[in-house]
Amino acid sequence: MRLAIGIGICLIALTAQAQAQSGPSASDSANLSRADIRELIDATKAAAKASRENVDYNRVVPDILTQILAKLDKIEDKLDKVEATIKRTQPTRVNAR
Repeated sequence: MRLAIGIGICLIALTAQAQAQSGPSASDSANLSRADIRELIDATKAAAKASRENVDYNRVVPDILTQILAKLDKIEDKLDKVEATIKRTQPTRVNAR
């Protein structure tokens, strides 16, 4: 008797687990209309496009930043030269007065 009860409990546990793992029933999938499926596909396409744009942006931005920093370094060097020239010529003008 105990053996039969134990086997019954095991069978109930296994069938409950199998039912939990099964896919959606036919009535659940029938509730999705073609418009709903089309919206899901469009949303997936939009998400994929946004992901691609994000990857492209992440690839391009460091290159652009590197170019901007190189230009800023050149401008800074030119400003240093101008400042050095101004400092050299300033004492000459002060002495001339």
